[in-house]
Amino acid sequence: MKPNLKQWKQLMLFGICAWGLLFLVIFIYFADNNSVEPVPSAFSYIEDKKLPPIQGKQRVIMGALQDPSLSYAIDEGILNSFKSGPGSLKTIADVENYFESEDEFIMSKKKKATVYRDSNQSARYRQSSHSRQRKTRRNVRRAKQQMLEESDEWNGFSSTMSKSFLQKLWKGNVSSKMLTPRLQKARREYLRANKLGVSFSGKQNSRKLSAQELLCILKKRAHVRTLDGKEAPFSNLGWEKYFPHIPLNKLYPQGFSTCAVVSSAGAILNSSLGAEIDSHDAVLRFNSAPTHNYEKDVGNKTTMRIINSQNAQLLADHAVASLPQVLHRVGRARTHRHQRLHLILQQHQRLQILTNPSHHFSDSSLYKDVTLVAWDPSPYYADLHMWYHKPDYNFFPPYEHHRKKNPNQPFYILHPKFTWELWKIIQENSNEKIQPNPPSSGFIGILIMMSLCEKVHVYEYIPSYRQTDLCHYHEQYYDAACTLGAYHPLLYEKMLIQRINQGTEDNLLRKGKVTLPGFSTLHCPINDHIT
Repeated sequence: MKPNLKQWKQLMLFGICAWGLLFLVIFIYFADNNSVEPVPSAFSYIEDKKLPPIQGKQRVIMGALQDPSLSYAIDEGILNSFKSGPGSLKTIADVENYFESEDEFIMSKKKKATVYRDSNQSARYRQSSHSRQRKTRRNVRRAKQQMLEESDEWNGFSSTMSKSFLQKLWKGNVSSKMLTPRLQKARREYLRANKLGVSFSGKQNSRKLSAQELLCILKKRAHVRTLDGKEAPFSNLGWEKYFPHIPLNKLYPQGFSTCAVVSSAGAILNSSLGAEIDSHDAVLRFNSAPTHNYEKDVGNKTTMRIINSQNAQLLADHAVASLPQVLHRVGRARTHRHQRLHLILQQHQRLQILTNPSHHFSDSSLYKDVTLVAWDPSPYYADLHMWYHKPDYNFFPPYEHHRKKNPNQPFYILHPKFTWELWKIIQENSNEKIQPNPPSSGFIGILIMMSLCEKVHVYEYIPSYRQTDLCHYHEQYYDAACTLGAYHPLLYEKMLIQRINQGTEDNLLRKGKVTLPGFSTLHCPINDHIT
C-alpha cells in the first residue's frame, strides 16, 4: 500500500503544477489582449538606438522618427544641398518649412494611435504630446543650425559677425539690437552727438512697403543732382567754368544695358568674379580701390569712380571716440590703445584722396580716363555758403586744381541735397532711428547707377559667405564697422537694398551679388501716395 500511496501523491502534485502553469498562461494571454497599446513616442528611436550621424559629426536630429520619407528628406534634401551648394538659402527655407510641418506629422500619428478609455489618461497624454512637440521643434531648429554651421560653404568665414546674424541680414531681418556692444555704443553716440544738425520731420511709413513701392519711391525722389556753378557762392566765385556743362544724369544719353557696382569689401577676395564684372557695359568702383594684381577677383574695367572723405571721417571719429578710453588706461593696455589710435589716424590721413599727396591724385592712372564723382557731407540741408566755407575736408582747392589741369575729364561734385534725400528715404523706411549722417558711398553709387543703367549688379555690398572683418580687399585694416556701419547707417541701407533685390538667393550667398532694376525700366503710378 505504501508504494501505491506514494505514486498517487506524486501524480497529484504533478497535476496541481500543470493546472497552475495552465492558469498562468491563460492569465498572461488575457492580460495581453486587454492592455492598451502604447502610443509611439517621437523619441522612441532615440531612446533605443542612435540615429545615423550627419556629415561625419556625432550629431542627430532630435525627435525625428526613423521613417523612410523623413530619412529621405534629411539625407537627400538637406545633406546633399549643403555639400553641393546650389540653392542653399532656398534649401534652408525649405527645411524650415518642412520641419514646421512636423506638428502635422506628429498629430497624424496621434490620431492613428489607440485612444485611451480613461479620460484622465487621455488628458495626460495630450499634455505630454504637446511637450514632446515643443521639444521636437526646438531640437530640430538646433540641428538645422548645426548643419548650416558645418556646411562646406563656411570654410573661409573669418568674421566677428555671427553666421546666424549674416543669415538674417540676407533675409533683411536684423536690427541694431543684434549688433555687437561696441557698434551699438557707436550708434548711440552718433545719435546723441548729431554733428550735422539733423532734424528729421518726416514720417516713417506705417507699413512695410513692397519692393515695387520702394523702387517707385526711389525713382520719384532719388534724382541725381550735381553742382553746376549757378548757385551761390560758386556763382560769385566764377566756378561755373570748372563744373562739367553736361549733368551727370545726361552724360550717357544712351544709357547702359548692364552695370556693375564693385564693393571694396575684403569679402571679394578669392571670389573669382573678375571676368563676370568686366562683362558689364559699365563698372563703378570706389575711392582708391585698385584693379592691378586683383583682376581675377575684381576685374579690370572702370567706367566711374566715386571718391569721398567719409571713410576718413569714420576713422577720425572712431579715433576721437577712443581717446577717453585711452586716457583712462594704464600700463601695457594704454600703450596698446595709443598704438591703435596712431594706426587709425594714419589710416585716416591715407584715405584723403584729394588732399593727401601720397595718393598722387593728379597723376595716378586710377583716376584717369574715368568719370569721377566726389562728395562730402554738409550740415543737414544747410545752404551752400556754410558748406563751402566749412566742409569736413577742404577738397574744393584740389578739385579746382584738377579741373584746370584736366578740363575735358568728367569730374562732378554731388549736391548735398541729393545725399540727404537718400538719407530721408532710408529713415522713412526703417523701424529705428538711424545714424544722423549721410549714407555710404556704396549706397550713393548704387542709386547713381540705377539712374544710368537698365540693370545693376552689386557685388559684396551685402556680404556673401566669404564675409570677413577686412575692411578693404587692398588694405590690411580690420573692423566690423566697415560692414555693419558706425558712422554711416550701413545696416539700414543694406536692409533696404535687400528688400528690392531681384536676384537669386544663391547669387547672394555665393557672390554677394544683388540684382536691381534701372529706373528707366520701372512702371510706376503717376500720383502715388504711400504712408
